[in-house]
Amino acid sequence: MRSLFFIFLAIHVTFISCSDSEPGMEMNEPDPMLVIPTLSILDRSLLEKDDQFDMIFEVKLSEATTEAITVDYALQGLTAEPGVDFGDQGGSFTIAAGDTKFELAVPILPDDIREVEEEFEVVLSNVKNATVTKDKAIGIILDDDDETANTVEDGYMTSETHYGYSLTWGDEFDGTSLNLEDYNFDLGDGCPNICGWGNNELEVYTDKPENIKVADGKLSITATKSGTSYESAKIHTKDKQSFVFGRIDIRAKLPEGQGIWPALWMLGQNIDEVGWPACGEIDIMEMVGHTPKVTHGTAHWGAAGGPSTFKGASFSLDEKFSDKFHVFSLVWEMNELVWYVDETKFFTANLATIGNEQWRFNQQFYLIFNVAVGGNWPGSPDATTVFPQTMDIDYVRVFQRT
Repeated sequence: MRSLFFIFLAIHVTFISCSDSEPGMEMNEPDPMLVIPTLSILDRSLLEKDDQFDMIFEVKLSEATTEAITVDYALQGLTAEPGVDFGDQGGSFTIAAGDTKFELAVPILPDDIREVEEEFEVVLSNVKNATVTKDKAIGIILDDDDETANTVEDGYMTSETHYGYSLTWGDEFDGTSLNLEDYNFDLGDGCPNICGWGNNELEVYTDKPENIKVADGKLSITATKSGTSYESAKIHTKDKQSFVFGRIDIRAKLPEGQGIWPALWMLGQNIDEVGWPACGEIDIMEMVGHTPKVTHGTAHWGAAGGPSTFKGASFSLDEKFSDKFHVFSLVWEMNELVWYVDETKFFTANLATIGNEQWRFNQQFYLIFNVAVGGNWPGSPDATTVFPQTMDIDYVRVFQRT
């Protein structure tokens, strides 16, 4: 009997110790009434204005919370300059209990400078009472200034510096001869490997001063005619200057006329290994001279030895490109190419529109400048074509992100 009594007592004490906590509240478990939402911030883009205004970033919660949420934030310039393009003061904010969003205002500052799209970043940190799913947002400032803001007597001019970039390489053509440490010549008519340079072109490329020279702060490439023959020049930076990503500005005045085909373009540095168009081709600017108010920007790709697949767009002016200098720019990021004329965007190609298997543009490319005569696209010169025809290049500048 005594042993049965002690067994009963042990069971009773155990039952009491397990019943000390309140029903439904186990030790170390969070309060089931406290909601922990997820938090994210959305990207934003707006056209700048003549006066200061606020760009509003929406900070969203997945659901309302029973506790206030506190957040710190910082503003970082990418290609937009803090204190010049946008207000550079970070801070903190609170999302009140029961709310599901907050509108974060960032001041956008006015200017009268023509620019490409500029970007800054909003970075969230030290978030209390929420789980963060997206802690960064990109703000894009779209320019509203017209081209007269950057126009000088002989045409459009870009800045020598761009915030968020450093100058990697450039040529202002201030000397009296081409720097052969940077450039190579293509000579002849392309034969025997690619007669007519692959496009049934008519010119023979030379290094004669009649066809290419550096003088008066410019590089001049001139197409000439002698009888039924045509001569011109083509230079490139293969194996000497190649680049991947950044911003390229080329200020040039173009020739015109039926059968004239100037180009500022790039090929993949690996062309000798994989061939064209597998190496990729980026045409920063092409023009066919019978449409002297229109230029084109294009990306080419495809299997080696086959025809190229391409995407591109054109840009038109009210005046001819032979009247004044204009700046042809490429803003080149991982998985994206953006074309500009006089800092006006007119075409974008990216991984989403071309496809991962076809994308050739995350590698080193080199620059090519030439004026072709005739060919599949422009056709041959005719009685209306005036020779000589010259493309003048004032500068080429290659910038890369700092």
